[in-house]
Amino acid sequence: MKLILALFFTLTFAFQSAANSQELIPADKTTLDKLISENKDKVLLFNYWATWCKPCVDEFPDLMKLHKNYKDKDFKLIFVSLDFGEDFKDEITTFLKENGVDFDTYYNNFNKDEELLNYVDKNWEGGIPGTFIYDKTGKLRKSMVGKHDYDEFKKEVDIYLKN
Repeated sequence: MKLILALFFTLTFAFQSAANSQELIPADKTTLDKLISENKDKVLLFNYWATWCKPCVDEFPDLMKLHKNYKDKDFKLIFVSLDFGEDFKDEITTFLKENGVDFDTYYNNFNKDEELLNYVDKNWEGGIPGTFIYDKTGKLRKSMVGKHDYDEFKKEVDIYLKN
C-alpha cells in the first residue's frame, strides 16, 4: 500500500511540474503575426538569441530582470531562439530552465533565414542578439543589435509604455 501511495504522489508531482513548465513553440510568420496582434495594448520586446551566442547568454539575466520588473505592466518579453542542430530543443529547454524562464518561448521555424530577417526588420542583417521593440499598436519602433544591458532595455521600453 505504501508503494502505491508513493507511486501516486510521485506521478502527481511529475504531472504538476510538467503542467507548470514553459513550452517551446515553433515560430513562423503566422505565429509571430498572431503574437503581435493578440498583444495589442502591450509593448512587446522580441529577443532573437541562441545558446551558443556568448553576448546573447550574457544579456539574458538583464532581460529576465526586465521581465520580472515589468510583468505587471503593459509589457511582454518574447524569446525566439535561433538555435539549430540535432539536439537544439533539449539545449534550449535546459538553458531556459537554468535561467528561470517560466513562460512560453519560441524557436525559428521559418523555411529560410532570409524570410525571418525580412519579416522582423528589412534592415536587420542577422546579427544576434537582436532585440526588437514594438509599441502598443503593434508597430516596430526600435531595433537593437548586439549585447545590451538592463538600463538600455528599460530606457527603450519606458519610452513606448508612456505613449
